[in-house]
Amino acid sequence: MQLDLFEDSRDVLLNNAVVAAFAAHDADATALAIAALHDEFPSHRDLASHKQLLEQLKDFRRNLQPGSLQTRHRQIVQTLLPLAEQCFGTARATLWARPLWAALARTAAALDYDNAQPEIHAAPLWLAAGAPGDARSAIERIPSWRRIPAPLAWMSEIEIRHGAPEVWWPLLAELAWLSPERLESLLVMAPVTVNRLKLRFLAGFENNGEHHDLAWLPAWLLIHHGELRDLLRPAQPAHSEPARAFLLVLDLLHLEKTGQHAAQIEQRAKLRALAPDLFADFMRSR
Repeated sequence: MQLDLFEDSRDVLLNNAVVAAFAAHDADATALAIAALHDEFPSHRDLASHKQLLEQLKDFRRNLQPGSLQTRHRQIVQTLLPLAEQCFGTARATLWARPLWAALARTAAALDYDNAQPEIHAAPLWLAAGAPGDARSAIERIPSWRRIPAPLAWMSEIEIRHGAPEVWWPLLAELAWLSPERLESLLVMAPVTVNRLKLRFLAGFENNGEHHDLAWLPAWLLIHHGELRDLLRPAQPAHSEPARAFLLVLDLLHLEKTGQHAAQIEQRAKLRALAPDLFADFMRSR
């Protein structure tokens, strides 16, 4: 019994040494730890995945250059992270992979943004590396980033996690108009109160137009949540029906507040022609 306990403890000790070496990103120490585990426990259940992870790490670090970024990005997602999850668990594997993402980000630093492969840009790579400041700087170097769905979504993510509501609410409105599908994915990390507003909107607003429902969320919020109007007002206009409807609602609210009844008639007619469902929702709230 004592011998069995010793063997079990030795097994755990040697395997923990492998995990610790991997965690330190020390390839030489990892190779020695794997060899020691193999010498005493050649049938250990984790040996195969340990060896595969080490080989993948060595391969990742070889020939890392801008031309190989797509391949290395795929390698992290499809191979390294799954193997690391077996070794560390999902949460620790995500943290462990940050230096790998940072290596990709540094390699991608000189590349221009390419709409055909937005993931191969320093900004999302720095985000994955847990470096929002570097990601922000990379985004700001993209010309007209606020008019491009992916960079706008990246900046929105940064501001939601690290910024103030007066900064990220306008970005969310612009993302709703530019790429409502990206907004839907992004809202997973938004405050609970924002997601509650989204659910109320989806349950209460009927839109028969061609636009994704969330594109109309900013205008709906103006109508039903007066406390958000000042936060949403700075959103930069876009060339879409939901964005134009947003501006019309803002104007109507101002005309109501200032008692300009005649001007309201003309603006209501414009809203009715542009977005009948939103106009009906607006009038129900009057």
